[in-house]
Amino acid sequence: MTIPGKSLRILYVTSVCPYGPSYGAQLRVLNIGRLLSRLGRVSLVIAAAEDIDPGSLARTERDFEQVHIARIKPEELRNFKERIRFEADPSFLNTRFSAVGEKERVNMQRLLSEHDVTWVHSIQTANEFRIFRWPHAAIDIDDIPSRIHASRGRSESSVVENLLNARMSLIWRRREKLLKKRFDALCVCSENDRRYLGDGPRLHVVRNGFSPPDYAPARKPASPPRLGFIGTFKYPPNQKGVDWFIKNVWPRVKRAVPDSRLRLVGLGSDGHSFRSGTDIDGLGYVDDPANEIASWSAMIVPVLAGGGTRIKIAEAFSRLCPVVATSLGAFGYEVSDGRELLLADRPRDFAAACVRLLTDPALGRRLSEIAWEGFINNWTWDANGPAVAKVVEECLTSGAGLGYKWPA
Repeated sequence: MTIPGKSLRILYVTSVCPYGPSYGAQLRVLNIGRLLSRLGRVSLVIAAAEDIDPGSLARTERDFEQVHIARIKPEELRNFKERIRFEADPSFLNTRFSAVGEKERVNMQRLLSEHDVTWVHSIQTANEFRIFRWPHAAIDIDDIPSRIHASRGRSESSVVENLLNARMSLIWRRREKLLKKRFDALCVCSENDRRYLGDGPRLHVVRNGFSPPDYAPARKPASPPRLGFIGTFKYPPNQKGVDWFIKNVWPRVKRAVPDSRLRLVGLGSDGHSFRSGTDIDGLGYVDDPANEIASWSAMIVPVLAGGGTRIKIAEAFSRLCPVVATSLGAFGYEVSDGRELLLADRPRDFAAACVRLLTDPALGRRLSEIAWEGFINNWTWDANGPAVAKVVEECLTSGAGLGYKWPA
């Protein structure tokens, strides 16, 4: 839906630079920003803990009407009372021990009063502005914190770590119950996440997606055959998932297909700690990985912890690349084992699935063709346009807007 004249004023708040290095959250922030720009005039606030690359910032400033930078600084709990509030008070906002300064907080309140709608990416970013009630605003929750901690607890072998994650999951579950009081609309990545947060009319699904290629993707599997992983290794679940794969799965694959190689793409993937196995290539960040992914017999998604959905699944589907994933790696996508991809959670099953795709190209083609159809129908960013418009409309009709009338 397009707003005539683009007179709607939208404030977009995030801690991610839309034109920074490519990874899951960055792609979501960029593409939702583009969808919001179809509806109105978008001003951007980036809450940044570090300096933003000048080139990335220049590209961002070309796409958005105004760009404001708010500096995030450490803010430790100051006394025993605050420690108790962190544990027991779900309205306490110092949840990451960091915050913007008072000047940036006051500036944010001014910007809220000057815009018709506000879209905030992530609960943690909202909390860093120390604002509890965000008027005429939507919160975009691509990773539900309580689910992240719960999944970490299940994947840890340490009893102590399990208990700490169970505690944090409970703390975040109480905080999440207040979100409908803080925002006029809530967005998640999947129907499963929507049910988890309690369903209801103000809870919307805005799926993760990927941009379709400008031309038909061409598969050119390499010889010797390759498996590949893409994702930033600054995100602990990616690092731990790949470590699990290299330690528990990769030796089984090598015994069955001795000449196979593992290719790792993403920030930090060229670090020595990821090259402890045989025939593993850490390529680091690759600006355009299309040709690299085209050379893989399959993309692996060995995610054992995390929340939300993995954009790398949609990326693989968009490139006709077969996928082997854990159940959590494919979480939130309406897919089934043996139809769009292969699912496996135990090391021997994951290895067997990889071997099938390394040795049976026809199976890979069949899976990827079915996955492509699902991608085009459900997981492009354009497919999310109506959902984003519906969220914006709900914020406007909640009674908190500044008088903007949504077109009939």
